[in-house]
Amino acid sequence: MALKIASLSLAFLAIAGCANGPTINLDTKKPLKVDPVKVDLNMRVDVYQHPDATAQKRVATVPTAETEDAQTRLRKRMGEIQVLKNNRLVGESHKGLLEIRNKPPGEFGEYVQRLVDAENKDRVAMMQDIAQKKGLAAEEVQRQQAELARNKAFSGEWIEVPQSDGTFVWKQKGM
Repeated sequence: MALKIASLSLAFLAIAGCANGPTINLDTKKPLKVDPVKVDLNMRVDVYQHPDATAQKRVATVPTAETEDAQTRLRKRMGEIQVLKNNRLVGESHKGLLEIRNKPPGEFGEYVQRLVDAENKDRVAMMQDIAQKKGLAAEEVQRQQAELARNKAFSGEWIEVPQSDGTFVWKQKGM
């Protein structure tokens, strides 16, 4: 008997989940008591994925092995780049690239230079891929990426900000 009631309840729940199904009120007139009543609830959810018209477009924009490698390197380098930003050594330029603002002396300065060069090389590869796939000019993709970087920057980080006369000036975000 309890099994029939449970399966009927699940059937009603499934119907209630449909957009055009009937509305079923599952409220109780009195709250359920914890003692001595035991409440068990079992539910099964079936999820179906139906093809859509944009599936063909998504297949066409699958990244190439080269851009996947660049994406992987960018992700792996992200923490180190953030440390450089936090220490105000590098900033986001108006071209969507990193620029050294305050190069440390010695071996660490050389390390920072190599890291920034590697980051920019991968960013350029990603921007070229985006420009090619979207049919945009490289300068437009650079502008978009720079704007995205400015918006994502944390307070105090160096960013290159556009001026009304078309020039750019370095500022610390939020300062």
